[in-house]
Amino acid sequence: MSFFPDAKHFTISGGSFTNINHYNVQVDPQDNLNELERSISEGLKTLSQTAVSSASHDAEQRFPHPKCHPGTRAHVLNTLGGWIRNKSKPTSVYWLYGAAGTGKSAIAQTISESLSTSSGLAASFFFSRTDPSGLRSTLSHFFITLAYQLAISPSSSPILNKPITRVVYSRPDIMQASLETQFQELIVRPCSQLSPEQLNILPRLIVIDGWMNAAEVQPPLPFEFLICSRPEPRIRNAFRHKQFHIILDCTEISDSFQSGVDIAEYLKHEFNMIRQSHGSTMAHVAQDWPGNHIIQQLVQRACGQFIYASTILKYVGDYCALPTEQLTIILNVAVPEHFGSPYPDLDLLYMLILQSAIAEQNYHLTKSILSYIVLDAKVSYNVFPYTGSHTLPSPASKTIQCWKNPKSPASLEILFSLDKGKVGALLFGLHSVLDISYDDDREVRMLHASFGDFLADPKRSGRYFIDVSSGTIAEHKAFHIVRCLSITVAYILSGHFLYLTLTKFLWHNAVKQTDWYGHCMKKVKLPSKRLLDALEQIDVQGLVSYTWKLNPIENKANALALAT
Repeated sequence: MSFFPDAKHFTISGGSFTNINHYNVQVDPQDNLNELERSISEGLKTLSQTAVSSASHDAEQRFPHPKCHPGTRAHVLNTLGGWIRNKSKPTSVYWLYGAAGTGKSAIAQTISESLSTSSGLAASFFFSRTDPSGLRSTLSHFFITLAYQLAISPSSSPILNKPITRVVYSRPDIMQASLETQFQELIVRPCSQLSPEQLNILPRLIVIDGWMNAAEVQPPLPFEFLICSRPEPRIRNAFRHKQFHIILDCTEISDSFQSGVDIAEYLKHEFNMIRQSHGSTMAHVAQDWPGNHIIQQLVQRACGQFIYASTILKYVGDYCALPTEQLTIILNVAVPEHFGSPYPDLDLLYMLILQSAIAEQNYHLTKSILSYIVLDAKVSYNVFPYTGSHTLPSPASKTIQCWKNPKSPASLEILFSLDKGKVGALLFGLHSVLDISYDDDREVRMLHASFGDFLADPKRSGRYFIDVSSGTIAEHKAFHIVRCLSITVAYILSGHFLYLTLTKFLWHNAVKQTDWYGHCMKKVKLPSKRLLDALEQIDVQGLVSYTWKLNPIENKANALALAT
């Protein structure tokens, strides 16, 4: 049968041809090759757009990476190294747990860096409670990120790149699938396609730091897991599941790992560096300053917490103070009797830093800014859909900056209507607990999660307590949106089209993303004073008049919507 029975004198150009002869199909090999290359390229692109780049051990966003000081943590590193090198071990999961500030992240980082140079690291994921994007504080992108690292790693990509990327290409909806489906399709299924020879040369270890979820961990063969976390009940219960009975090794970071010896060595080295870096102001002190007896006092106060030692060193090493005086202040802090805190010396150190840095006349403003930094780490905002190619006018760019990066000094000054440089001045004495950059556009963040835990506990932080309840978080988000809206409306008369687009976007978020009624009536009964003040600053009448004048018919609905 002919498909073109009456056709004459025509030409077909381009395309590919398949010769079908007695049900035998011959396909051009080049077509298969092109399809394979396309699936790899598109699959890898899809993965890269969803994976969390800041979660890997070498991510620039985590710099400076916490690492074990040379010569310290030798016992625990040797123990973990022996487990990793043991090819005949029955266990495939090692859980290293300990309290906040005991150096778990530094150990995970050191192990990751060591194995990455020898092609023994398969992937890594460093969770963070204070991650500004929120992507490192949940499991939502966990398996996608591991799959992406396996697909691009020099040691694993020759083996797993094609199997992983072809899965993504064949079903792009995997990015929105359940965690169980992502685990099966992106990890288990590609590994099941490998030959024994490929499995033999595949890097084995996946390092996970800061694991904070109660979800069951199902280690996929042929990988091994090093998991570092706090010993929280929900994590303990997950590891008590019967599936872990024969595959789990676990150890607590305690004095059995010579933490005291390691902290003493760390303190000696860093105190010596402080003495040298302060030059003439410290020329009169002995070379072994502050002496072994002081070192041992500080080791006892640390109780195995490296975060206590590192915070002390930041406080003592402040270039705007004399180190000997700073150290004397710390040594004079005594723990009161019946002090109800699980970390008494660390809490008193944090309290000392706050009391020293925050002047009484600046207490309320500084605490408001500190609250903003803490609460904003628990909030995610919709992305402003601006796709223009031209340079944004200054007011609009400021609003988008406040929306995208609210914790930078520049944004905080705009949001709180402060003079330029004021945030840096208010937070100047908090460098030992906050990462404050000289770049005004870089976010201010807490150096360690234990400081956030301290602030969120009223019994530990007292007058510096920061409420992180759901009602307070809702109020924070509402206040942020209203301030961004107010800033934009203030410039609306300039007539730039983006202001209207931005205003509609922010208003949509204010109305539909914050649950105004639920927040104001159910959670806190009445809106806060600062939220009421921020609302009063919005010139709604001026905005309505302006949009009406542009095009009365077209903008009537928008004006009425804004007015209500």
